[in-house]
Parts: sequence; C-alpha cells; structure tokens
Amino acid sequence: MQSGCSRVPALFEQIDHRVAPVSADGAYDTEGVYEAAQAQGEDRAVSVRIPPRRDAQLRPRPSAALMERNRNIRSISRLGRREWQTRSGYSKRSMVENAIYRYKTIIGGGMKSRTLAGQRVEVQLACKVLDTMAPIGMPDSHRVG
Repeated sequence: MQSGCSRVPALFEQIDHRVAPVSADGAYDTEGVYEAAQAQGEDRAVSVRIPPRRDAQLRPRPSAALMERNRNIRSISRLGRREWQTRSGYSKRSMVENAIYRYKTIIGGGMKSRTLAGQRVEVQLACKVLDTMAPIGMPDSHRVG
C-alpha cells in the first residue's frame, strides 16, 4: 500500500488547471510533495502551506521546491506556529475539513446517483441543504446591558 505522500503527484496529474496554494497537514512535509506542488506552478512558484515538523531544520542548499519549506520554517520560528497558520492561510484548511466532516455526517459518505451528471446534482443539492441548515444551528446572540 502506498503512503499518502507518494500519491500526491498522481493526484496533481488529475487536475486540469494550475494550483495556487497547496495546503496539507504535517504528514505531507516531504521533499516529494513540495516538488510535486512546485511542478504544478510551471513557470511560477506555488505557495505550499505545510507545517514542518517541530524539529525541522533549514536545508543548506535547497532545491527550488524546498526553498518554500525553508521559508515556512523561518516564518514559524519568527512568528510562532499559530500566527504562521493564520497569516499563511493554512488555518483555512481546518475549515475545509470541517465542511467535509459536516457533509459526511449529515448527508452521508456515499452517493446514490450512478451517473456523473446525477452525482453533480446530488452534491449541489446536498450543499444547498447544508447551507440552509447552517444558520439554523447558529446562536442568536444579543449584547446585554
């Protein structure tokens, strides 16, 4: 069985458009993932938002792909991990994961439709349901005093 990191290049090959920022959790802090992400940028650098391990060291002569990793390490040591997550946009990743969790919990993990067209409609309807339900669960807060 392949690790998630070794599958990343094949996942990028399935995407028809260029990828702007790439975010992943620390398990993907590997040279291969950085190289695959940079290959998507073709002629421009891609912002890679992967938190390096806590004991990560700067690479003395980094490849073009690992220069982004060195930048992340420097930023984290200067700002702190939490501030880096906010400023880099990495914290948006957790919001996406939460949305997927909500989808799978409320709608379910599988699809009923067999055709791609039907699956697209199914996902659009499911997202509309989630968007409609979201405000219902929000508290109605008012300042007192």
